[in-house]
Amino acid sequence: MRLSTRLLLAAAVAVIAATTACGSDSTGPPGGGDHTPGTLAQHFDTLYARAKASSVSDTNYNERIQILSDLELAAAFGASPTSITVTTASGTESWNAFVFEEVRNIGGAATDSAYVIVAYRDSLVHTAIVTGVRANGTSLGASLITNDTLVVVASANSGVATLVSSGGACPAPIAGLVNPIIATGESATCVSAVIQAAHTSEFPARTGVPAAYMHFSFAARTFAGERFFDPPTSGGAVLISSSLGHLLRSSH
Repeated sequence: MRLSTRLLLAAAVAVIAATTACGSDSTGPPGGGDHTPGTLAQHFDTLYARAKASSVSDTNYNERIQILSDLELAAAFGASPTSITVTTASGTESWNAFVFEEVRNIGGAATDSAYVIVAYRDSLVHTAIVTGVRANGTSLGASLITNDTLVVVASANSGVATLVSSGGACPAPIAGLVNPIIATGESATCVSAVIQAAHTSEFPARTGVPAAYMHFSFAARTFAGERFFDPPTSGGAVLISSSLGHLLRSSH
């Protein structure tokens, strides 16, 4: 092959490679890898900002906003996602998940707490699930989102979450995050924690939602998460996690 022909071929290959990379369905780091929690928090913050903008004309993005906020909260205060093996109606898949506890301060006393479990299938969080468990073991329900805006509420669910150990103070979030959940989280006292959790949910069929997600479960394993102690208020509890607030209201 002549030199000029080889150079033209190499240039064409480079253009194809660059085009493929630009067309990749990714805007940031995936759930696993060697990125820092701050980098992942920034990634979730970017996704949050986009969903927030879309929600102006489409309120179906609201559930996605809540889930992205909880993911960002956990990452911003130092947690890294844990890889979990999820059993669906069609087999097993690899997801990533965060677990954190919010201790509610009502009337100046820590009177209740609940664990939030947020699992996501892909780096852009097109498909995710959020669920909660009270410290007394009561399950608070679960919601699945897929294709960003399709929301399905679990028809049956069970789960456990227990505190294994608590550690030192959480690191401060990186600067520049626009999600207001970060400022709310900074008003709380945050400590690192090791939490063990497991969960099972059944979801009804819905048009546009893959049949595989009619069942979702993962076996017990430990997560490096956080405990957020809400600041005392005269008017009741300050809920940092809007997903937790929604789950608590739905459980009554």
